Amino acid sequence: MGFLDKIRPATPPGGHTDPVCHMKVDPARAAGKSDHEGQTYYFCSAGCKAKFDKEPAKFLSGGGGAHHMH
Repeated sequence: MGFLDKIRPATPPGGHTDPVCHMKVDPARAAGKSDHEGQTYYFCSAGCKAKFDKEPAKFLSGGGGAHHMH
């Protein structure tokens, strides 16, 4: 394991993107996941998951995901 592996979590090839904040998420280290219409979505934080669970269509339509820093 290299130095950067210790300070930066690995993201799988192709990765998953949090639909709320658009951060890359490693499913093994995700803060949560939700299933919606047969698709599984992974989240970087409980807050992003809660926002998605409240209004999934808003984030999947491309109109609701404001980029923000964590």
